[in-house]
Amino acid sequence: MSTPEETVHPLRAFRQRMNYTQPDAARLLGVSYVTVSRWETGERRIDAELVLKISRLTGIPVAQLRPDLAALFQGE
Repeated sequence: MSTPEETVHPLRAFRQRMNYTQPDAARLLGVSYVTVSRWETGERRIDAELVLKISRLTGIPVAQLRPDLAALFQGE
């Protein structure tokens, strides 16, 4: 069974699949690389205003990016 420390953030998994650095992902998403780093480490959560945009750009379901907001975006 995996522990939270072993769980890879979906954005990091996306970056690794695409061979993107954090600055690459930041440019794609329109944020700073520090913001991407903070999302991936769990220091910050993706803003509700950005989660749908990021989901569309990366193909990562909202439910994986922000499970707490998934119900708000059902059908999007």
